[in-house]
Amino acid sequence: MSCDATMTPCGAGNATVEEAGANVSLPIGPGFGRPELGLNVPYALFEGLVALTAIFGNTLVIVAFKRERKLRRRTNFYIISLASADLLVGTFGIPFAILSSIGLPRNLHACLFTISLLVVLCTISIFCLVAVSIDRYWAILHPLAYSRNMRTKTTIGIISVCWLIGSIIGFLPLFGWHEEPDENTCLFVKVMDYDYLVFLYLFTIIIPAVLLLAFYIHIYRIVSMNSVDARFSESLPNLANSDGRPGGTVGTGMAAAGGGSCRQAGGLVKRRSRKDNYAGTMLRVLRAAQKREVKATQNLSIIVLFFMVCWMPLHTINCIMAFCPHCQICGAVMLFVITLSHLNSALNPLLYAYHLKDFREALKRLLLGLCGMNPPAARREPDFINCISTIANQHNQQHQLHDQHHHLQQIAR
Repeated sequence: MSCDATMTPCGAGNATVEEAGANVSLPIGPGFGRPELGLNVPYALFEGLVALTAIFGNTLVIVAFKRERKLRRRTNFYIISLASADLLVGTFGIPFAILSSIGLPRNLHACLFTISLLVVLCTISIFCLVAVSIDRYWAILHPLAYSRNMRTKTTIGIISVCWLIGSIIGFLPLFGWHEEPDENTCLFVKVMDYDYLVFLYLFTIIIPAVLLLAFYIHIYRIVSMNSVDARFSESLPNLANSDGRPGGTVGTGMAAAGGGSCRQAGGLVKRRSRKDNYAGTMLRVLRAAQKREVKATQNLSIIVLFFMVCWMPLHTINCIMAFCPHCQICGAVMLFVITLSHLNSALNPLLYAYHLKDFREALKRLLLGLCGMNPPAARREPDFINCISTIANQHNQQHQLHDQHHHLQQIAR
């Protein structure tokens, strides 16, 4: 996911050399100070190490997700989408960036394809981060509406839209929105159109960053004021002593319907007691699961922040060079921000393992299994959204029972 800019040594420009009696203007290579785009070997070796790390780490994340059913929560589908994009960065993005650092490929359409693919992967990751942030915002602030309307198929559909829109935006230069380079070299700011770079910076960095900041500030403000618990408690039905009417009981409806015997009444009391105990247990589990969901959202915000820290410098420099084509960026600085953006793909699996408990345990079991050791058994954690769905279903069943009892009461009369 590299969006490369021109890499020029500090204060360097073009050099003129004689070739067959003619003067040829060639760009100075990064870090070499000679009139050619030579390969910076330390940079290439480090990028190769980053690529291998990204491939290994993200492959582990994807395999763990496939093997562990426990990981197949809706939020984790976004994590797998990010891991897939990062895997492609290690496989294609970083090698393409190394080629671009020496001005290859020289064919314009091949150059546009490699650079556009890098933009595609970058844009897809940003859109997926925005989508998962909206998902967390909705799940934390409106849990009942989220549980009623959000399904795994919906999540997969949203991720597919992110990949589709990211691909369309990233491949726009390939379909004509580009510049004709003066030199026969594949350099990002030489082939990218000025207006396209401004569009890219605005719609894939600035606007998403503002949206992400707004979402997480609102979530943190609500959590810090303990408003999440209050809103959730107000939206929950009173399962302990309600059959759908304030102060009513299931036993009352049954007695009115047919009189009943003491044995039947005792059975109703026992059933209601079991329901009360079940409701209390569910609410306790729900509180623990809700705290876990809020913690997961906080950890996810760290992943989002890390992404922005890694990618903002490179996009900002590219946009500056679009506004100021004659401005020169120190080659060492350019290589640093490019490598920083690639490090995001290599270090993301470590963030998942450190901050997301489910992934940490799954990756630990996977690595132990690869080493021939017996991994510990998976432990089931309460799922906030599943708890909400269960309680909502219980509430709907009680309403249905109340309607049936009311209907029997009308018949008895």
